[in-house]
Amino acid sequence: MIFALVTFMPYRKEAMPAAARLELYERTAPNYQKIPGLIRKYYIGAPRKRTGGAYEWETMAHAKAHFTPEWEKFMTDTYGSDLRVEYFDAPCVVDNSAGTITIAPELKAAAEPQAAE
Repeated sequence: MIFALVTFMPYRKEAMPAAARLELYERTAPNYQKIPGLIRKYYIGAPRKRTGGAYEWETMAHAKAHFTPEWEKFMTDTYGSDLRVEYFDAPCVVDNSAGTITIAPELKAAAEPQAAE
């Protein structure tokens, strides 16, 4: 699993009113349900600070397929400057709401003793 942290400096310097944030989320969130390999996305931010999104992906290939130069241009033109995309391995996820712990299959496979040849 891959975790991507996307941040930028928003063009808007003041806090977005609750009604405007709700409209933004209701308008844009459904688009993320259609992206191949995206497990979940969190909208993140704080007024007058960096803002963005935290994304959990099935694979790096899925993440890279989404975060294209065209996507970067759209994000910068629409929302803010100094766009940064950082990638992290996410080999273990604790999900307290579901009561699960998920360990990446590739880690489990790599940790298995190799069969003697």
